[in-house]
Amino acid sequence: MNAKERIMAVLRREPPDMIPFTIYVETKYLAGLALYQPWRKLLDKGLGLHAALAVQTHKVSCPNTKMDINHHYGNKTSWSPVDIMIAFNTPHDITGSLSTPRGKLSVKAKMESLDLSANLPWFPEDGYFLKTLEDYEVLKYIIEDTEYSPFYDEIEEFQMFIGDFGIVPSFVPKSPLQSLIMLMGPKRLALDYYMHQKEFDELYKIIYKKELEVYKIAAESPCEVIWGPDNVTSLVTSPKFFEKYSLPFYNEVADIFHKHDKLYVVHMDGELKALKELIAKTRIDAIESFTAPPVGNLPINEAKESWKDKVIWANFPEPVCLQGQKAVKKKTLEMLKDAAPGDNFLMGISEGFPSFMHMLASIPTIFKVILKHGKYPISIN
Repeated sequence: MNAKERIMAVLRREPPDMIPFTIYVETKYLAGLALYQPWRKLLDKGLGLHAALAVQTHKVSCPNTKMDINHHYGNKTSWSPVDIMIAFNTPHDITGSLSTPRGKLSVKAKMESLDLSANLPWFPEDGYFLKTLEDYEVLKYIIEDTEYSPFYDEIEEFQMFIGDFGIVPSFVPKSPLQSLIMLMGPKRLALDYYMHQKEFDELYKIIYKKELEVYKIAAESPCEVIWGPDNVTSLVTSPKFFEKYSLPFYNEVADIFHKHDKLYVVHMDGELKALKELIAKTRIDAIESFTAPPVGNLPINEAKESWKDKVIWANFPEPVCLQGQKAVKKKTLEMLKDAAPGDNFLMGISEGFPSFMHMLASIPTIFKVILKHGKYPISIN
């Protein structure tokens, strides 16, 4: 099997020849993966690519909404065009706004680079977009003003780039509750839920209805896999919130995807033990970026026991690499043992390493262990 066949076999709950191991990849990294010799050797041996944030299957516009982003670099530059260009990638402040006939939503933020995909939605110093109940009305106007249309042109192009090295899913907006968390922050969300539940639920329902439009476009796309970047953790999404808001949405859109023979993969990278039984009730196909202890709090074998009809796409807990490569090897073996015999199981890197050098050292170590001990079915003495 090649990497793509191996990944898709597991996602379809079929036996692979070995446990797939994947890393995230975006357009800007493709040349590096192809030209940097150590990476190329890993790819040739079966390292898989997961282009999770590469392709959306829709275009969006808001005819009556204007977005402005102003970058403030201070004195981090000079007269030189080269200095000006370099300044774009230095940490700096921004102010941003969404302006409508009903009012404006504004934020201030600190950004580490010009790479908006890595910094947005903003984690601003002055709060989030939604700060007051008055902001709800502006956001509702923007939601109603939003127009989605299918856009499938980039799918085949990016699949050609990736080839048999991996998969190119379509990524969709965060589910309604996770979107609200990003728009107002956990503290505001909790306060508004308990103090202004009528307004909160009304806004939630408007987001829910609008998101169904874009999810249906994704369902009709040529992509085989739909990926939801939800970042679920019980530290923010309690069982009560998950059952009331997340569970109905996940199941409705899963049914839409399955009707069109699509696989629904959701990024849940946080502490999931408290949500274990509720996640089991979803019709999601795969829990991606599932992070085992010591970062997460749900062991792989316990999750497998609870989620017999789901694929677990486990993220290696990157902080382990701070303990050295022996610890990385030991943790990889532990994860394979917990997943044995390896049905419905993948491994991957989907979160950030402490540094680029830690990544360069650890990914080959993890993959060598999988090549040696990850043949299906797993049998480790």
